[in-house]
Amino acid sequence: MAVTEASLLRQCPLLLPQNRSKTVYEGFISAQGRDFHLRIVLPEDLQLKNARLLCSWQLRTILSGYHRIVQQRMQHSPDLMSFMMELKMLLEVALKNRQELYALPPPPQFYSSLIEEIGTLGWDKLVYADTCFSTIKLKAEDASGREHLITLKLKAKYPAESPDYFVDFPVPFCASWTPQVNSPQKLTKLWLVAVSHTRNPNTSGGRDEKID
Repeated sequence: MAVTEASLLRQCPLLLPQNRSKTVYEGFISAQGRDFHLRIVLPEDLQLKNARLLCSWQLRTILSGYHRIVQQRMQHSPDLMSFMMELKMLLEVALKNRQELYALPPPPQFYSSLIEEIGTLGWDKLVYADTCFSTIKLKAEDASGREHLITLKLKAKYPAESPDYFVDFPVPFCASWTPQVNSPQKLTKLWLVAVSHTRNPNTSGGRDEKID
């Protein structure tokens, strides 16, 4: 028990017992540099499945879509320390999802320059784009006529900020992005490098292709 209490204090130093029997804990849980108030009331046998979790309105709002998961973890966690670790991980995920949900949209020039680029490359090369144009998929054919996909996760500062990309090529492919705001047609250059790589995989020698 002493080991568990020490571990709980290390993981949640702002959550402290409020009575000698340690059936009531109150304090804060921390995630992404923020502290959220909560109170946990345990039964006399300290079983979490019969405990009550009281959250501040901020914490309750953030976890509003995770109520069932929180209840499930309270039913199955062996002790308070395990539950707090799981709650902290869940809170991290919830905060990250909220940040992505409320992230500022890209500026108008993001869309205009991207649409112009796709038009230059050819709309027939585009096989998928989400409603925000933050994820697009381009197709490229190898020397045998087989189609391969290049999936790009574009960021709000594109083309100055390099996108994350995934390819389904049978050979390794690596391209680095030179952060130049005024460099046009980077999408086309990446596609041309990728096509060249699929058709002549032995010529690249595994080197890092630069997209200027």
